[in-house]
Amino acid sequence: MVDCEGVSMDAQVEKERGDEEKEGGQSKSFLSPQLKAMIRIKKKYLKRSNSVRSSTNSAVSDGSLHPKSPQTRKSKRRRSRVLFPNNTLIFRPKKERSGAKPFLLLFSVIVFFQVYNAIENLDDHVLKYDLEGLERSLHREVFGQPEALEELMDHLNDYLSTYAHQKPLALSLHGSSGVGKSHLGRLLVRHFRSVVDDKLVVHYLSKHHCPLQDMAQHCASKLAHRISEVVTQADEEEQIPFFILDEVELMAPPLLDILQTFLQSNQTNEFLNVVYIFLSSLGQREVTAHVLQNASTNGAHKPLRRALSLIHPLWMEPAVELIPLSLLEREHVIQCFLEEMTLEGFYPEFSQVERLADELAYHTAAGRQYAKTGCRQVVGKVNLL
Repeated sequence: MVDCEGVSMDAQVEKERGDEEKEGGQSKSFLSPQLKAMIRIKKKYLKRSNSVRSSTNSAVSDGSLHPKSPQTRKSKRRRSRVLFPNNTLIFRPKKERSGAKPFLLLFSVIVFFQVYNAIENLDDHVLKYDLEGLERSLHREVFGQPEALEELMDHLNDYLSTYAHQKPLALSLHGSSGVGKSHLGRLLVRHFRSVVDDKLVVHYLSKHHCPLQDMAQHCASKLAHRISEVVTQADEEEQIPFFILDEVELMAPPLLDILQTFLQSNQTNEFLNVVYIFLSSLGQREVTAHVLQNASTNGAHKPLRRALSLIHPLWMEPAVELIPLSLLEREHVIQCFLEEMTLEGFYPEFSQVERLADELAYHTAAGRQYAKTGCRQVVGKVNLL
């Protein structure tokens, strides 16, 4: 519309000019000065817009100004900006907050407290049995068995740190005569009776509880009844019972069969929370040969288990952990003499102790002397003083 009006007005002005020229310039125009000024402004605007349009078309045709060029996009972005007055409040849309973050935070806090409570419960179980005190007592009173004692305490710490288990714990200690098996058993009985109920700690001696082999079946039934009774009481009190069985090498097959049934993992829960400690001289030949060859009990578990499996399948159960006891060296025998003489009220003279130690028989291997009978003869020799 604007273009058409501009063209008509121009045509009218040209016609008027022609008429005026025809009249010789004598007549005046009938247009007002205001209208003339508007026509001049319109002509300038049309001329400028036509020049800009022609330059843009030529640039697009040459490829110098593409519709998607940075200059074009910049001009579009500038035109798309919306200006607000200074005194106008701009309300931005609120971002939707995800509900997953609070949930994850709450879940992390719950997991942290559960782990913390579990650690506290483990500490409570270990403190209840005073295993640190037991370890100090064993290292102080049992000579020449640092490896065996460390292995024993590792098993007890792992098992007694919690109450629920998948299988019972059976620790089977094997060594030759005089290395301290029975002494170790008495120390364990004394300690556990001081931290739990006396009735939950059973000290079974084969010679005392079943002296006759023809009564083996009767002894087996009595032992099974005793174990069931103690385990039931321990389950009611939410404690772990202990069975220390000494002189296992004297047990008849029916007794070993009964013990094997209690080591199965397919039992009720109360029979899975039990600690059995077997003390035996079975396999002493294999342990002695390994110690004389290697000066240590490390690696003696395989030949020991192989030898025990030929005696009874009890020692092939997964719940049974074998702990070989080493031979005692001469210095350990001297410690036994010093302790026994002190208990008997003798003033121990070192020269006298060495003389007594020299009276014993020894194995010699790799420059070391191992007592063949350990400290077994110490008490008898001290009593002869």
